[in-house]
This record gives sequence, C-alpha cells and structure tokens, in this order.
Amino acid sequence: MSDTKHQIMETAVRLFNESGFKNIALSQIASELGISKGNITYHFNKKDDLMLGIVRAMDEELEVVIRHSKSFPSLNDIIEQTNIFYHFQLKYKFFYLDILEILRDYPEIAEAHKEYSLSSIQHIRASFDYCVGRGVFLPEPFPGAYDNLAHTAWMKGAFWLVQMEVLQKDCKDIETFTNSMASLWYPFLTEEGWKEIKASGKTALESTSSAKE
Repeated sequence: MSDTKHQIMETAVRLFNESGFKNIALSQIASELGISKGNITYHFNKKDDLMLGIVRAMDEELEVVIRHSKSFPSLNDIIEQTNIFYHFQLKYKFFYLDILEILRDYPEIAEAHKEYSLSSIQHIRASFDYCVGRGVFLPEPFPGAYDNLAHTAWMKGAFWLVQMEVLQKDCKDIETFTNSMASLWYPFLTEEGWKEIKASGKTALESTSSAKE
C-alpha cells in the first residue's frame, strides 16, 4: 500500500471517528491532508471505495487479533484479550457507532460481519466449555445457560460504545469496560477459578474477588 493511500485511510478513520461516517466527505479528507480531491479519487474513486478499503484493512488487523485469541487461555488471558478487542474497537470507533447504517448501505459488509459475530459467539462459548473442563468455571447450571452467557457477552462487547455514547460517558475508560465484561462470568468461577484470578496479580477482578471473601 502506498504511503498516500495509507495516509488517506488513516485520516478518514480519524475524521469518521470524530464526526461519523455519513458526515465526512472526500473533500474534507483532502482538505485535512492538504491535497486535492483528485489525489484521493486516484486511490478511491468514491467514498464507498474508501469505506470498503478501510473495512478490508480492519479485517486484516482483526485476523491477527483472532489468531492470537484462538487458543483457550488462562482467565487473566481472557481479560487481556478483552482489552485487545476493545482497543481495536476504539481505533475504529465510527464502525461500531454507525454499525446499522453501514450494514444497511453495504450488504457485503453486513454478511461478513454477521459471520464474524456468529463465530465470536461460538468462540466465547467454547472458551466457557474449556474453563469448565479446567475446573475454573462451574458446570453449566442449566441447559443453555452458557449459550445465553456467550451471546450476552458478545452483545455487551459489540454495542458497548453505543451505550457509552448515549449515556455521554468516557468510552476510553477501558477499566470500566473490562470490569463490566468480566462481571458477566465471575459468578460462575469455582474456588480454583478465584485462586487463578488472585494469583495473576494484575486483574480487573481483584476488587470483586476481595468482596467475595
């Protein structure tokens, strides 16, 4: 990828994050970069092309994140992976805030995002099974409990930025996000699970662990 193309995409993402995808025109991106609109249309004929280019870059970056999280880690690794995914969402904040508009306008993105979302739910569910097998999660209390928990965890993570925007709260408060996500599954920890959390020495669950005692 050429330096100019990369700069166009980076600037576009920053402006989209600040003002929303719908509110930024190619001419504004060109002005921000100090180049002509023609320089942008040389690389991206129209705004739709730019959007698809950004999403392809997101997919490549996300693939690295997914490969990193494919193994079934310790409980503290799960917390760290939660942070990694949230940093990714903050980098492309506009996508998660404008998600419905984007999916309506770009059917190919909508289909790919649906498949990714379903895969994410399955991965979360498999992580719970692994935690049960390791003895750090309680056995499923009733059929479907962990399916529901996996769906809720995905939903909370995927739409966290939207509710923070609605409530006019600081979306960069990653500790609050991590604590909120972890609070979904800490009631399912066994005694061994709590020991593992405390032994990590750097977990967002430390305060809840102490409170439990």
